[in-house]
Amino acid sequence: MEDNVSQPHFPNTLSNRSTFQIAVDVAPLLVINLAALFGNVLLCIAFFKNNNLRSVTNIFVLTLAVCDISMSITSMPLSESALIAGEWIFGEFLCHFQGFLTLFLAFLSLQMMAMTAVNRYYRVLKPDLYKKVFTTGYTSLMIIAASLLSLGILSSITFGQHGNLFIFHPGKTICVNVYRSMLTAQVYTIVSSALFVLLPAVVIVWCYVKVFTGIRKHFRRLATRKMSRASLNSLNPAEIVVTRTLFAIVLAFFLCWIPCIVIDLMDIMRNKWFDRRVYLAYTYFAYISSAVNPFIYGVMNRSFRVF
Repeated sequence: MEDNVSQPHFPNTLSNRSTFQIAVDVAPLLVINLAALFGNVLLCIAFFKNNNLRSVTNIFVLTLAVCDISMSITSMPLSESALIAGEWIFGEFLCHFQGFLTLFLAFLSLQMMAMTAVNRYYRVLKPDLYKKVFTTGYTSLMIIAASLLSLGILSSITFGQHGNLFIFHPGKTICVNVYRSMLTAQVYTIVSSALFVLLPAVVIVWCYVKVFTGIRKHFRRLATRKMSRASLNSLNPAEIVVTRTLFAIVLAFFLCWIPCIVIDLMDIMRNKWFDRRVYLAYTYFAYISSAVNPFIYGVMNRSFRVF
């Protein structure tokens, strides 16, 4: 790493731990890892085996599952190994790889959730346009474009001439980004927050507010028997279940990542580090976001339980 990069001094919270403490630290992460891997693999198998699940909306679900599988076979094992070894033993390249990939997958997952929210908006409120916009081909192009855009912007910021570097955070057991200059930090924060967090969050909130308002009106009309044949066909119970399930996925994602965001913000404002257990909880929450989706699908959507 370059000498002109000012690196924070993270406390070595992984030293002087007993074998029992190491086991206590690693066990939850191992459970999360296995749940994320096998749960999302089963989700993918269900998608390809059950013809009823091969809808355009579930293409986004499949993409989310692939993101979560990628997290479970790359970033999580590296964190587990660091917890066991008590230090980062994989070299600088893999540190950059883990740090970048974790950001990329988290950001891409949020883009997929925003696209899914738009998908639900059109499916519930504009069914005629839905059939024209959300074809399999267009949906695949949307996913590819979002992936390339996220990859391109993150790569230019991270590995460009004025980009940032990644170093190992012993508390989080994840490689985190450090900035070369205050200007870089400001640009990175503004661009990444606006494109990858704020914009998708606004889209998600707006779409689901509109969707659930539409569903509420649907039930009111149904109760007074003022539904036309077209309205009944455009919004069936299965679509409502899918919409609620996908909203639960979004809610779970934010519930997992909000504590992480709060801890990061507090780190910036405070002049001292948190206790190691706070950072370990940070890691658990971040990785749980990759494991929770299959359970939500299984509980809320009967189609996934058939498999």
